[in-house]
Amino acid sequence: MEFFLNDKNKKKIELFKELIFKDGEKVSFTYLQHYLDISLSTLKRYFNELEADIQKNEDLNKIVFERSTGGFQLNNHSSFKINYLVVHLRLHYLNESLQFKIISSVLTRSYLTADELAEDLYVSIPYLYKQITVLNEQLKSFHIKVVFHSNENLCGEEKHMRMFCFYFYWNAYRGIIIPFEAELSCMFTCQDIINNLEKRYPSSVIKRIKLMLGITIMRQYKYSIKLPNEVKNILRPFEITTEISMLVKRYFTSEDEHLFFNLMLRSFISDIDSSQEKINLFNMFPRSSSLVLSSELLVNEYEKKFYSSAAMTPKQKASIFYYVLIGLVHSTFFEINPMYFFRQVMINEQDNTEFLKKYLKRHPKNYRFYKKFRKDHPEFVIDSTFNFGVCMLLTILTDMFLIPNISIYIQYSSNNFGTIYIKNRLLTLFNPESIYFTNQLAEADIAIVDNFEVHDEKAEQTFFFVNSFLDERMWLELILVIQKNLLNSD
Repeated sequence: MEFFLNDKNKKKIELFKELIFKDGEKVSFTYLQHYLDISLSTLKRYFNELEADIQKNEDLNKIVFERSTGGFQLNNHSSFKINYLVVHLRLHYLNESLQFKIISSVLTRSYLTADELAEDLYVSIPYLYKQITVLNEQLKSFHIKVVFHSNENLCGEEKHMRMFCFYFYWNAYRGIIIPFEAELSCMFTCQDIINNLEKRYPSSVIKRIKLMLGITIMRQYKYSIKLPNEVKNILRPFEITTEISMLVKRYFTSEDEHLFFNLMLRSFISDIDSSQEKINLFNMFPRSSSLVLSSELLVNEYEKKFYSSAAMTPKQKASIFYYVLIGLVHSTFFEINPMYFFRQVMINEQDNTEFLKKYLKRHPKNYRFYKKFRKDHPEFVIDSTFNFGVCMLLTILTDMFLIPNISIYIQYSSNNFGTIYIKNRLLTLFNPESIYFTNQLAEADIAIVDNFEVHDEKAEQTFFFVNSFLDERMWLELILVIQKNLLNSD
């Protein structure tokens, strides 16, 4: 969605975030210049423009801007939460974008010619075509495009249209506005549904569920969904194992529509299923499916490599399998990189690729594992064009579920209880599964010592000198060193 914003408005949003999250505190020019990578004169110009933009917006005009020597400050006198203010400002800038207006227009009515759309948007036809050409390049990620020779100006398979509709409306409005409320008016009058949803999910999740239902009702009578048998068989367990699926089943015209809705939930809402539901699903997915078998094969081989000392817990295995299977369904059914249901689709493709490559480079063990896995298992069903996406998915799952650990050696000889003090305090600050202590210096990732004796350091071994174990500044520095080692552990 950030694709719609020009660079200046992106910077102004980032400036607003920094100031509003430090509500009532002065933020220095030096910090803001470095954070936004802009000159002082540009920073001051953006601040003035941001103030003008907010003051003319009725929902934001209770924010007071203050200038002082060396910095800026915002004071929020409204009753709105910070996230609401950020989303509202972002929507304000989105509405200034012609490409955003194009999508908004063609989703609400059909234009026979580009001339009609140009007239509605008050732009010249050549300029409109130029913007549509750029826009269609971005829409390739969804396998859809803007056209003027169809019943609808957005052209593509229905499965891609539904995904795009939800992506567009949710990322633009983030629950501030719920489109299709007329279609939803008869839907959430059943108190049992409301009570059950409110007991389990926060309001933002309920808003997304309502939006998905609205999109489904808007389209299912005119543009029905048809699922391949294998995908239907994979999705059927959701009908009987998850509460949300059973609660909303009454609103769909066919089994395919209901199953597709289940898939949409898993694509866009994190942890819609509980850990126990994921375990139940793991046991119920049909092993006759090549996608299920491929997912299980990948997870089993992954477990051998990454959990060699202790097997995965049922919760870990079911969760990793769950996300891998959804990723493989995305690759085959939607023909979309599985990373796209973790990250926004409509972003600069080059920047996205560079970011992901840097991330993957920090986890070479994952890359080596997946490369060998594909070589050893030609029966794995996913097309090789999705190798990068599946490897990235595994890398993120590793960060999510595999507890990093490092070894620590302590040598504190200044008194007879310093070593025990340091060890026990570290165990209160860090997950005991993440750090373990060794008596062998050569085995340690970090050596905490109180002397300058010469040691044979191993590659990438960190020595941390402790003058006094009661020095709080020393503890802050030590915590940062351990955190950095944990983040970089492989």
